[in-house]
Amino acid sequence: MIKVAIIGGTGLLGSNLTKLLSKKYDVKAFSRGCSKNISQSFNNIVDFNFLEDNLCRYFVDWSPDIIINTVAVVNLQQCEKNYSMADYINCGIAAQLAKIAGKFDSYFIHISTDHYYNDNLKTHDELQDVTLLNNYAKTKYSAEEKVLENGGNALIVRTNIIGFRRREAKSFFEWLIDSLKKEKKIVLYTNFYTSPISVNQLGEILIKCHQNQISGIYNIASSEVIDKYSFGMKTANEFGLPVKNIIAKELKDNNTSDLKRSLTLGLNVSKIERALQIKMPTISETLNSLHNEDKEYINEQK
Repeated sequence: MIKVAIIGGTGLLGSNLTKLLSKKYDVKAFSRGCSKNISQSFNNIVDFNFLEDNLCRYFVDWSPDIIINTVAVVNLQQCEKNYSMADYINCGIAAQLAKIAGKFDSYFIHISTDHYYNDNLKTHDELQDVTLLNNYAKTKYSAEEKVLENGGNALIVRTNIIGFRRREAKSFFEWLIDSLKKEKKIVLYTNFYTSPISVNQLGEILIKCHQNQISGIYNIASSEVIDKYSFGMKTANEFGLPVKNIIAKELKDNNTSDLKRSLTLGLNVSKIERALQIKMPTISETLNSLHNEDKEYINEQK
């Protein structure tokens, strides 16, 4: 059975990957704390200040076939306020994990970001020039460079994930669904473009990447690009929720504000489609996947 180590098992991606992959594989999560979103039988508490020593003690007896790094500070404001913290968590940990993966001959998957583009292009392939507008983008891009420098069998995934965190601090998608259900007025931007993919869809594709032993930088996302406002409208329609309180707005003054955001994050997924000989999901397929996941969770709670 394939052994999978998920680093950062309590976050949105890490906890959902743990739940998904543990159905078929031998999975262990390694985290700083606990989460209600995963069973504690899968979770192992480690000190990220002594990450290499902590993980190597586990891996001597349980050597993983795959190591997936989901650790990240994704809050843009936090990254701006504390660069050294963002650099260690977003970049330093990735560099350490790449080294550990090489030591144990593990297939290393580093989850990167799509926050690299702010231009007039609808989609961006893996060779597109990047624009690093903030500390989040800078530290995530530095992590990619460190992982590539280390060599080894490593996959860098540029993506935009959406899903359910099942914690007090809601994910964007949970905030959106909750606001729609409570009929709160919400503002969604018409000029902020992404290619979102559900965490479960991503998880299935990551296993295919391991099976095919692909390495290097790959965009893994939806096959379509959509603005946040249109995504909110499609989400409401998929979940049967009212759209009357969704307000369309254009995000302005991005070049003059203290926190600059990349706005055109659409990803070209033709490279991964060729490598795996599959089609990436559409936006509708992604939303349908999330809707089915939510219905399953509700049924489980009854």
